[in-house]
Order: sequence, then C-alpha cells, then structure tokens
Amino acid sequence: MTEQQIRDILRPYRDGGSISRLYATGEISEHTIPALVDLMASLDLDDRDTEIDQIHDVIDYVTQVGCRPPVTRWTTAATREQK
Repeated sequence: MTEQQIRDILRPYRDGGSISRLYATGEISEHTIPALVDLMASLDLDDRDTEIDQIHDVIDYVTQVGCRPPVTRWTTAATREQK
C-alpha cells in the first residue's frame, strides 16, 4: 500500500486526531489502530463493506509499519506516487 492510497482512503474520515495525523503526516501512534477500528465499526453500522475493506487494508499497513513519528515529506512522496 502506498502513501497516496492511504491518503485517498482516509481523506473522508479525518477526525482531528489519530486518523488525521496519519493522513497528514504519516504519524502512527498507539491510538491509530483503535481509531481505525472505531471507524470500521461505524462504517459497519451503515453497511459500507467496501470502505470497511479499505480501512482494514490501512490497519494492515499500520500494523506492519508500527509506531513512528511524522514522516518527512509524507505528502510530497504521496503526490510523486500519483504521477
């Protein structure tokens, strides 16, 4: 999963917290996965299965990467990937 894919998936779900930090800076904290799981539960209540699958993919990425501080040039790397 690329930075741009993560940003595209998370764009509509920015929460002003952990999800927004991952979206904007690539930061992953101990709060990121719980926030994503809560988002999946909310989407499940609305039967939004495709979006749930996408968030699950982001959780897989976050789990593999682990906690990390903001990533230098996160948004520029994501933009380069689009080209």
